[in-house]
Amino acid sequence: MMNLNQILKNLKPIEIKGEVNKEISDITYNSKKVEENSLFVAISGFKKDGHDFIFHAVKNGAAAVVTQKKIITENKVTQIIVSDCREALARISSNFYQSPSSGLTLTGITGTNGKTTTAFLIDSILKNADKKTSLITTIKSFVLNKKILFDRTTPESLELNKFFQESLNAGAVFSTMEVSSHAIDLHRVDYLDFDYFIFTNLTQDHLDYHNNMQNYFNTKKRLFIKEFRALYSGKGAVINADDIFGRQLLKATDLQTLSYSVISKDTDIKAENITSNTAGIEMDVIIGNKKKVKIKSRLSGYFNVYNILASIGAGIFLNIDMPLIQKGISNMSGVNGRFEKVEEIKDFTVIVDYAHTPDGLENVLSTASSILTSGSRMITVFGCGGDRDKIKRKIMGTIAGKISDLIFITSDNPRTEDPLSIIEMIEEGVKDSGNKNYIKIVDRAKAISEALNAAGKNDIVIIAGKGHEDYQEFNGYRIFFSDQKIAKDWAVRRK
Repeated sequence: MMNLNQILKNLKPIEIKGEVNKEISDITYNSKKVEENSLFVAISGFKKDGHDFIFHAVKNGAAAVVTQKKIITENKVTQIIVSDCREALARISSNFYQSPSSGLTLTGITGTNGKTTTAFLIDSILKNADKKTSLITTIKSFVLNKKILFDRTTPESLELNKFFQESLNAGAVFSTMEVSSHAIDLHRVDYLDFDYFIFTNLTQDHLDYHNNMQNYFNTKKRLFIKEFRALYSGKGAVINADDIFGRQLLKATDLQTLSYSVISKDTDIKAENITSNTAGIEMDVIIGNKKKVKIKSRLSGYFNVYNILASIGAGIFLNIDMPLIQKGISNMSGVNGRFEKVEEIKDFTVIVDYAHTPDGLENVLSTASSILTSGSRMITVFGCGGDRDKIKRKIMGTIAGKISDLIFITSDNPRTEDPLSIIEMIEEGVKDSGNKNYIKIVDRAKAISEALNAAGKNDIVIIAGKGHEDYQEFNGYRIFFSDQKIAKDWAVRRK
């Protein structure tokens, strides 16, 4: 229980109607979860508006409601009117849970690609240094060894603050989390006490939400500039200097920086003598033009060189000794759905990857192409999600067409769109590439099976787009679906 006065500290509401000297048992934005003496926050979502559920919340026992418009309620119910309920939720959640993130050393990772793998690498480094940790990623989240379930990549501010309180209660000292552009723009990470930020890269994605790349970048940029320091805190930033937007951040940030690169010599952390194949990565890493360390990783793919460099930068900021950083990297075996090899298939290589952006797909296909043996083929299976950035569909088709020998264009998560119309947009790009070796199959399971049937000895089959996801999303419903399971089932049938 906490007094409403304390919960509203520093909120600056437009108006308060009713008594504020009352005890609040809980905070929620789901009217179904309201219990006696709860505070209900009426968030306007993408599909539903919380203001439509205020009376249901009051009926269930809400003692106070936070709204963006005046609502006639019972006199005993306090109404706090604010300009933005999401922003208000972040403030009152931090107050209610007493700023739990300030008790942790918190690292936030943002960028288009590489966030999840980098987060796992950092967590592995910390664990190998015998540190107690918590982690929030697209794939899974946990406090120490306890798995925590969330509905989205970056949870709402209420769940985040509760998660960090659970982290503290469990004895965690370090926490690492992915920070999406949506989370920044929708105030989910407001008032969190970050220590360090990592910027991986910025490539085309989420333009259905941000409209253009500049808006997308400006959203990410908030974490790194002085104007927003009071909102996110922060002491240091690890930034990819090979990315054009990363170079802009290096000039704009007020934070202490560690830059990393594969191309430039004028950075704090740089890689050279890189070898990468399906067995893993080996490279020399130069730190500050002085110290050279040998890095070995079981991760595959040239793009993972960047994720490893980012994690080294984080390890340096977190004061982890270099031998423990090296050990943490070498002990991290991989991430589900990130260049994941299907071991059950032996005659040729099958890789499942989450690549769902032009840059991500190009990275995966280029990496796979680099390890193709003479006379073998690259076979690609992929689609694009519905109700998302339509511009990237043709671009991804062109990329697949240029690098692949044979393409199976299929569905991903069509959501409310017609799967065939999405496939046809991708097909335009494949045609532009000049590649005529493609097949359109709407049924994703059938497309994967046909691609595997078509593969010969030493070929590489890339199944891209869904990675770790174990579902397909259609118009208002989901079904169980796993690219890995389809491939493994195919292998069983072939025996």
